[in-house]
Amino acid sequence: MLKPYVHLMRRPGARAFFVAGIVGRMPISMLGLGIVILIENQTGSYGLAGAISGVAVVAGALTGPIQGRLVDRFGQRLLLLVGTVLCTVALAGLLVAVRADAPTWALYAISFVAGGTRPQVGSFVRARWTHLLGRGRALQTAFALEAVGDEVVFIVGPVLVAALATQVSPYLALGTAGVLGLAGGLWLAALRASDPPGRGKSNGAEKAPLPWLSLLLLSIIALGLGATLGSAEVVTVAFTEEVGQPGMSGVVLAVWALGSLFAGLWYGSVHWKAPVERRLLIGTIALAITLAPLPWVNNIFVLGAVLFGAGLTIAPTMVAVTACVEEWVPPQRLTEAITWTVTGLLLGVAPGNAAAGHAVDVWGASTAYWVPVTIGISCALIASASVTFARPRTRFAHN
Repeated sequence: MLKPYVHLMRRPGARAFFVAGIVGRMPISMLGLGIVILIENQTGSYGLAGAISGVAVVAGALTGPIQGRLVDRFGQRLLLLVGTVLCTVALAGLLVAVRADAPTWALYAISFVAGGTRPQVGSFVRARWTHLLGRGRALQTAFALEAVGDEVVFIVGPVLVAALATQVSPYLALGTAGVLGLAGGLWLAALRASDPPGRGKSNGAEKAPLPWLSLLLLSIIALGLGATLGSAEVVTVAFTEEVGQPGMSGVVLAVWALGSLFAGLWYGSVHWKAPVERRLLIGTIALAITLAPLPWVNNIFVLGAVLFGAGLTIAPTMVAVTACVEEWVPPQRLTEAITWTVTGLLLGVAPGNAAAGHAVDVWGASTAYWVPVTIGISCALIASASVTFARPRTRFAHN
């Protein structure tokens, strides 16, 4: 199962930009949780904490497509240098503002800047794989490896944030996220040999038609997946505090990501024959089923077991969304189409955070788990609609 991934790491320069990408992506899993813990510690409100955290995620989603177009035009180096510095400065400003009891609107504004300037490192690294490998099965294995890398980030990040926040200081936890993002971004910018060159002015490739209905439904599914992740994260933080074990929040979330990591490694090593839409439907149904026990969980150990089972469905479902995009979209606009699903995923985290935070404030943590359960069921229903009504007649082979 691991042999294809070993071969990838032997490619010139691959190991360096893969590791740099992991470090640069650490803020993805640290910022949201770090902001939630910091703001809740200061104000006592999970609703406000989730909303401010969600603003950073929304900003990143909104600027993601813009960053992609700029990178296609000018290359990655300049945006990495500028973006990582601005994001780090904004996070430092957020720490100062919270410490100084700044007005709520200022916290929202600074959080928006921090999220909006954070470089989309995951997309940049995937572009480097495409530049290095071209199309083919090796590229698909590389994308699976990147999905596993995402899970590594979501295993290490929450544990690190929770440990620093509970054992030392919430300020140090969020500050560490900024330092790691800065280090990874600058390191990736320094690896100029693997940086895909900018294309200059448009060559008209973007005029190829897109199956907008199919892409819309796929983006909505991705949005639902993001909302599931965001809501479950906030409720899990509240649940561990409710049962008197706040330091376990990062560990439980890491167990969830660990399940997804194992499933991603397995999924990426299989040569699939089932149609992509069938894999997508099965993945969303399995996610809804595995999330269903959460409202009845009453201790940390059972919670970890349930989230591990749910994690086994996450990476395969996300990869299935991308596989549908690859097969349904013309190759000239593949990157743009994937950006829309990534934007949907990121946009979903914000309302998930906010809805879960409000539910915790009103009903308590255990009952609030109905938020991710309901969202998971909705994803399965939308996937069913996509498979039934929105499959485009024209398919594209990316082999």
